[in-house]
Amino acid sequence: MKKKQILIVEDERIEADNVKASLQRIGYDVCGIAVSGEDAFKKAEEMHPDLVLMDLVLQGETESVLAALKICSIFNIPIIYFEANENSKKLERARRTEPFCYILRPFEDRDVHSTIEVALNQHKIKNNLEETEKRYQSVVKNAHDAIYMMTPERFQYVNPAFEKLTGYKKNELCSEKFNFWNIIHPDDVKKIEKNTKNMGKNGIRNKEFRIVSKNKEVKIVKANTVNIGINKEVVEVGILKDITRQKNTELELKESLEKLQRTFEMTINALVTAVETRDPYTAGHQKRVSDLACAIANEMGLSKDKIEGVRLAGIIHDIGKIQIPYEILTKPTHLSKIESVMIKMHPQVGYDILKEIEFPNPVAQIILQHHEKIDGSGYPAGLSGDEILIEARIIAVADIIEAMSSHRPYRPALGIDAALNEVIKFKGIFYDPAVVDACLKLFHEKNYMLS
Repeated sequence: MKKKQILIVEDERIEADNVKASLQRIGYDVCGIAVSGEDAFKKAEEMHPDLVLMDLVLQGETESVLAALKICSIFNIPIIYFEANENSKKLERARRTEPFCYILRPFEDRDVHSTIEVALNQHKIKNNLEETEKRYQSVVKNAHDAIYMMTPERFQYVNPAFEKLTGYKKNELCSEKFNFWNIIHPDDVKKIEKNTKNMGKNGIRNKEFRIVSKNKEVKIVKANTVNIGINKEVVEVGILKDITRQKNTELELKESLEKLQRTFEMTINALVTAVETRDPYTAGHQKRVSDLACAIANEMGLSKDKIEGVRLAGIIHDIGKIQIPYEILTKPTHLSKIESVMIKMHPQVGYDILKEIEFPNPVAQIILQHHEKIDGSGYPAGLSGDEILIEARIIAVADIIEAMSSHRPYRPALGIDAALNEVIKFKGIFYDPAVVDACLKLFHEKNYMLS
């Protein structure tokens, strides 16, 4: 490891040589010897030693204390004085300089070594603290978010970003006539006062409120604060993040999504109308199936997303019938085999119509499967059990309940009791047992009625 370089400042040659010998014995290099304050300054500038060991009494125009102060302030080099009299006036004056260490003559090598190491360590700590302070000030000064320090009475510090956010200059913000409440939106004052009373030592986290800038522009900010004690005084340190653009974007996105949802619902209703126009006898059927299916899904504890999928699929589950001839849909007698085959095509046709639409749920698949049966005897794919989506199993039960309870061209309404008996009879065969149980609970215990 490289030895520390020491500059000796001593105007008596014999004493200088003795000090040099002592330093070399304890492991330091002496990079030079200066004989006056002026000489010390010159050699410090040329050699940049790690430390200056200076006699407190020097000959020349520049006394030792002034030379030391100049070397410290310009070159940032620590100084150690040595003096024979601990009570000398010069030593008393030197005590008021910063940094300050001294050794009394005559001294032992170990005393010199320990004093030098202390001085070097203190100097290193001081430099580290100053560097940390500079970095901190740079971060705060150049931060994009508004940073402030304040007492209950007024601001003590604001960074440039705070000035930009509020439109006020630092001298305005930190004046005795100005405080935090001057910038809070009037409608948010009570909310902030309540939070301030309840926040305690930990401050507030991610609290959103509005401020009013100097030019009366309303801005939305997110605040994070903490309370700290400085010189027995509670100081609030806070960061305000301008989220106005973010909030405006969120509002625009929300409005856009709501508009899209309205358009989507209008499209769905148009499809429903198109089907019911072709098949007037089933007008309202899809809506009633959708309502009952949603009630069953809710009773079974399905998630909101799945219930929404049930709702959407239920309300257009017969969309495939749009391609079936009107005469078949309204035929007052039983269908022929060919006509039955055509009717059974409607789940596939509905799937083909909807498969390219990006629904938030598997609506097209639910519609494709809503005539499948648990035992595999359904259509169009002959799926069984858990191969069938739970949403499709629910719509299958709701569909048969509504269909049997309503009038059809080829028969009068059979009634709700007949419909419920049908799902009980084929529970576990055609229909999912859990779905049937939920459906029965709705009608028997919760007095559900088809609207």
